Amino acid sequence: MYHHLNEAETRYNLIDPLITKAGWNLADRTSVSFEVPVDGYDASPVNGITDYCLFRSNGEILAVIEAKRTKRDARVGKEQLYQYITKIEKKQSLRPFGFMTNGEDIWFWDSLDYPDRAVAGFFTLDDLERLLFLKQNRLSLSDQKIKDSIINRSYQVESVRRISEHIEKKKKRKALMVMATGTGKTRTTMALIDVFLRSRQAQKVLFLADRDSLVDQAMTKGFKEHIPAESRQRIRTFLLDDEKERSKITGARILISTLQTLELCYNKFSPASFDLIITDECHRSIYNKFSDILAYFDAVQIGLTATPAHFIDRNTFKFFECDGAAPTFLYTYDQAVKEGYLADYSVYAAQTKFQRKGIRGVDLSEEEKEDLKERGIDPETINFEGTDLEKKVTNIKTLHRQWEEFMDVCHKDAGGQLPAKTIVFAITHKHALRLEEAFNQMYPEHKGLLARVITSQTERAKDLMWQFEHEDLPRIAISVDMLDTGVDVPEVMNLAFMKPVGSQIKFWQMIGRGTRNDEACKNKQWLPGFKKDNFLIVDYWENFEHFNMMPKNEEGAAQIPVLVTIFNTRLSKLELLLANQNSEDAQRVIQDIRADLARLPLDSFTVKKGVKEIREVFDDSWWQLMTVTKLELLRMKAAPLLRFASTGNLSEAFFTSKMERLGLMLLQQKDISDNKKEIKEDVDLLPRNLSQVTPDVPLINEIISNQWWNTVTVKKLDEARRQLAPLMKYRREKRTEPFELGLDDIIESRKWVIVNKGGQKLMVEEYKQKVEQRIQEIAQQHPTIQRLVKGEAVNLQDLLELEHTLETELLSDELVLTEYIEKLEASLQEEKAKKANIKDNWGEVFSLALEGMVRRNTHLLNGIPVIGQGLAGVVDQDNRRLENISENEESKVQERQVSFQRVTKEEPVQTEDDRKILDYHRSLQKAFSQEELSTIIQIIALFSEEKENIETVYQMLIGEDLNDLEEGKATL
Repeated sequence: MYHHLNEAETRYNLIDPLITKAGWNLADRTSVSFEVPVDGYDASPVNGITDYCLFRSNGEILAVIEAKRTKRDARVGKEQLYQYITKIEKKQSLRPFGFMTNGEDIWFWDSLDYPDRAVAGFFTLDDLERLLFLKQNRLSLSDQKIKDSIINRSYQVESVRRISEHIEKKKKRKALMVMATGTGKTRTTMALIDVFLRSRQAQKVLFLADRDSLVDQAMTKGFKEHIPAESRQRIRTFLLDDEKERSKITGARILISTLQTLELCYNKFSPASFDLIITDECHRSIYNKFSDILAYFDAVQIGLTATPAHFIDRNTFKFFECDGAAPTFLYTYDQAVKEGYLADYSVYAAQTKFQRKGIRGVDLSEEEKEDLKERGIDPETINFEGTDLEKKVTNIKTLHRQWEEFMDVCHKDAGGQLPAKTIVFAITHKHALRLEEAFNQMYPEHKGLLARVITSQTERAKDLMWQFEHEDLPRIAISVDMLDTGVDVPEVMNLAFMKPVGSQIKFWQMIGRGTRNDEACKNKQWLPGFKKDNFLIVDYWENFEHFNMMPKNEEGAAQIPVLVTIFNTRLSKLELLLANQNSEDAQRVIQDIRADLARLPLDSFTVKKGVKEIREVFDDSWWQLMTVTKLELLRMKAAPLLRFASTGNLSEAFFTSKMERLGLMLLQQKDISDNKKEIKEDVDLLPRNLSQVTPDVPLINEIISNQWWNTVTVKKLDEARRQLAPLMKYRREKRTEPFELGLDDIIESRKWVIVNKGGQKLMVEEYKQKVEQRIQEIAQQHPTIQRLVKGEAVNLQDLLELEHTLETELLSDELVLTEYIEKLEASLQEEKAKKANIKDNWGEVFSLALEGMVRRNTHLLNGIPVIGQGLAGVVDQDNRRLENISENEESKVQERQVSFQRVTKEEPVQTEDDRKILDYHRSLQKAFSQEELSTIIQIIALFSEEKENIETVYQMLIGEDLNDLEEGKATL
């Protein structure tokens, strides 16, 4: 390293090449000059001598560079630089920019507007001239009118204003905008860019995304539609090598690129090439080495994402310099739904028997076992978990049942025949093909055009995607990853998760494919009833239950880059060998560690900042005595930098990682059986007839045998790794094609999701548990319930208090029971409709209806053992409620009350009213005990708000002539 250089050597060896790299000609004294007196003629130190001056074409100084030797911090000359540029400003029309450097670090200072900041390199003449123009001609961002032709919603306007204020008034250079999918993030971004351009606070804009679809969307639906007058070009690496094409790209005001493309060519631009950089879906961009690309450019940087804020990684907040976990602007999905800008969703969860219980030979019928034997499959070998479906095994009839269930519950189009636009998320491309095949087997009348596979492996996938978005067919797009993000089809009404999703962030992005509201839909004929109120999610893999149980801030362990893993494993090996570090094994590990460090890209801006803390590790003498402290330095400071190194061939890297791990386990004296098996499988996949592999066939044969492993040592593993790792790029793919079973399957679990007032969605089972728990608590604590259980008398006030308690507790924000009761009443009506042929016997109808309802919803009864006298007590004590009824009607009521009491006491029948009530009770008693009957009647009476149901109960128990007695409703 260069820590020993003096200032003159630093200038010659480090600073001069960096200035030249920025396009400045050191031999041209009209461009760059050295040791220039500040006052213009007296070169004595007391008056000040600049180290470097960078000139404009008119001879004015555009920038001053203050140089220090590498051993000193570049910023120690800050006051000196400030005095120089202040004095120079008095002698010309502009205040120069300033740079401070020690050859390793470079700091840029626009001294009147911003604090000094670290930059990746010196700026070009064009960069500095553009910055000067913007500085001298800029207008206030807040004074610019936001074009309502681009955005017209209040939250969008607020977003632009909030970001503008953050950048302009708070002097921040980074901001993070979080807006739910479908709320117009692209349009809002266009409005923001437009404000920056018109206020002359940006001339060069770079828009970045990590997927081609997002880049295409920005090009067509963003810049072309909303900022058509500005020149724009997409960055292509091969075009940058052509001088004419390069000039087109660098001359455009707006450049668009994927991060993957820019990763290959970012160093062909200067650090100050752009004034404003927008990064779409930035939460994915800064987990890895893309952060080095973003850090390279000195520009105002704005991150965009639709990912809910509580799922965003802390590194994202840190990069965009947010205050804790608070983005600069946040507009959530819940806000958008509440204000009508996005569609809400319902969730229907279903699973087949095999998904829930797995597939095991011992559970199969004799007929199924015989069928397997006829196809050459031994039933005894069948032992699969539900999660093995479509990975190790497939079953066409499972797919049939899933499609059948989907077609039953999905939203249909306006005609009610075909499913509305649907995205099906499949596990793999082959799974998607099997789903398409199964659909066509079940619904051949659609001629293979209704459901189509659209994945990255599909030929003309873009054409199919265009058809899905703009044409009537296909209605169902079966995809793997391709349609998870960046796809905008407002008419999507159904999302089917036929795959388990491992990431909460990805899960929310997938849900976002359906959130566009009715206003955004152009093809109303594809919507149910020509309108989109909400959309449906059909979940076959319990994704909602999984993520409800997972803490919101838990996304699982972040993936560690393979080179970092290899490096840390080698450090662990060396730590075990420290006691004998001069041994052959230890020296070989040290050699490997130093080879890893040699892979660090020292030109990387991020690496350059970090490597200063470990510069001594590049000296040979540092390795002569290794200690635990030195290993910790390497682990904490060097290992993280390796994520910016080039991985090379991944197959080679992963094989190396496995072998290093095996060596570590050998040193730790651990069982290596499983790891050994994995290595043998990898080696066995090398094609022995390939010329590059043939020379190593003897070693390959040894490793896949058991004898080689009987005498395995760390040295043997290292030698084998060095010999075979480079060959892993030729390794054949491991065949993991699942095999078909062809067994019958059924949908075993069906459930909807309940939504409470707070917007939280709960699975029915979870909801039922909450309801049961609350009712049990009330049953154990409420005094009225306790008196009823003991057989004590209660009055009307007691029951009214109980009713109030139940309403208060079970209609809380946490348990919105009314929604569930509506479902119960709907099931009651359904049962009535089924028994419509016995309209003349309400008692039997009601009995059957309650029986069906209770069969499905017994959890409502578990906690309230109300005894039979409760309802009779209410009727008996309620004469006050009937004061406004005519004397004739009151007389009839009293007669029926007497009849009711005679029947319940099993006294002899005396009147026609007695006989009617007795008939009703006999019908009910066929299905329920008296205690159950009283419980059911009282619950329905207390909770239901439907007039018809209350009157039916009253009519059944008291008589048929009181249909209009509202007081009767109040009584019950």
